[in-house]
Amino acid sequence: MKIRFLLFVIVLAVFCFGKAAAQIEITINTELERDTIVIGDQVALKVSVVAPKNEIIIFPEFQEKLVEGIELIEATDVDTIKSKDSKLRRMERKYLITSFDEGSYRLSKFPVLKVIPSTSSVDTLYSSNEIVLTVKTVDLEENFQPYDVRDIKTYPSQWWLWAGIFTLAALFVIASVIFLINRKRGTAAGRAVKLKIDPYLWATHELENLKNTNLALTRTKEYYSRLTDIVREYIELQINVSAMEKTSDEILSLLSDTAFNSEELLRNIRDLFSVADLVKFAKYPASVFECETGWEEARQFVILSNNIANELKQSENEDSGNTGNTAV
Repeated sequence: MKIRFLLFVIVLAVFCFGKAAAQIEITINTELERDTIVIGDQVALKVSVVAPKNEIIIFPEFQEKLVEGIELIEATDVDTIKSKDSKLRRMERKYLITSFDEGSYRLSKFPVLKVIPSTSSVDTLYSSNEIVLTVKTVDLEENFQPYDVRDIKTYPSQWWLWAGIFTLAALFVIASVIFLINRKRGTAAGRAVKLKIDPYLWATHELENLKNTNLALTRTKEYYSRLTDIVREYIELQINVSAMEKTSDEILSLLSDTAFNSEELLRNIRDLFSVADLVKFAKYPASVFECETGWEEARQFVILSNNIANELKQSENEDSGNTGNTAV
C-alpha cells in the first residue's frame, strides 16, 4: 500500500512539474528614462518582453500619438538579448516620446502582439506594470520682465545669393535626371542580358550566392529582401509576368491564372512571402531556422516551376512535330 501511494505521489509531482514547465508566461515590462519632463522635452520609454523562443512577438507601430497627450517622435528597431534560460529570449524596443500639455499621464496596459501561426490569428498582450509621466511648464523668475517687440529692420537685397542657390538647384535637378536615365538604361540592359540566360540556372546561382553570405545571421531584413527579389526576377524570366512591382497577393493571383497553379508550388511561395512581409514591414525578428526554411522554399519553388516549364516546352515541341508530319 505504501509503495502504491509513493508511486502516485511521484507521478503527480512529475505531471505538475511538466505542466508548470510547459506554461511559460510572457512578461511585458515598461520603463521610463525619467518620470518628469518639461513641456516639449523628450524622454525614452523602454518596453521589454521576455518570451519563449518559439513565440512570434510583434511590437506595435504607432503613427503620431502613444496615448492622448503623449506624442511619438520615433521608435528604435527591436533588439534581441540572450537570456540565461536557453528556452527564453528577451526583446527590447525604445519609443522616444514628448508632450506639449502640462499634467500627469498614466501609461498602463502597453500592447504587444503575439502571432499564433496554427490559427493564423493575433493575440494582444498587455504590460502588467503602470508608469506615470509628469509634464511641467518652465518656471519663470519672480522679477522676470518681458521685452518690447523690436522694430522691423530692412536689409540690403542679396539677389546674387538667391541666383546662386537657384543655379545650384537647377544643376542638381539636371544631374538627377541624367542619373535616373542612365540607371534605367542600365537596368534595361541588365534585363536583356538575363533573358539570354536560362532562368533556372540563374536563380539557383543567385540562391547559392545568398546562402554563402552571413545576412541570415546579421541582417535578416536585407536577407529576405534579396531572397524575395530573386524569386520575383525568376518569375519574370521563367513565367513572363511582371512581378517586381507587385505585392505578394498579386503574384499569387497571377500564378493561379497560369499553368504554374500547382498547390505545392503556391504553398511554398505563400509561406515564403508571409514571413518576408512580417520581417520587412512588421520588423519581425526571424530566426536562423526560419531564414534557412525560407531559402529552401524558394529553391523548391524554382525546381518545381522549372519542371513545369520543361514539360510545357516538351508538349509544345511534340504538338509542332505532329502538325508538321500531318502537313507532309
